Amino acid sequence: METLSATTIFWLIALGGITGWLVGYFMGHEGRSNYSNISWGVLGSLSVGVAALLVGLSGALLFAFMGTLGMLLIVNAFHDHHKDDIYKGEGHDITVHRYQKNANHR
Repeated sequence: METLSATTIFWLIALGGITGWLVGYFMGHEGRSNYSNISWGVLGSLSVGVAALLVGLSGALLFAFMGTLGMLLIVNAFHDHHKDDIYKGEGHDITVHRYQKNANHR
């Protein structure tokens, strides 16, 4: 069984950083920045991994990995759109259309 030690914290940080970097690499420019993904990955890995260790669950690194993926999914799914995307910037495939209510339509 794993214990909360400096080595475990190191591996939790490394796991979160590598997972965040990989998610940022595969997402490209569609989600958050790569630095943001690494930061959120480390935060998710540390929080879920330490919580799993404190509760006494075995396989804390596996729980930390799943927590990192969950945190990155939430952060990247609900990120702010870029101003270029909203205002029909050039070179982007995504355009956000604003709904305008028609006065004649009931």
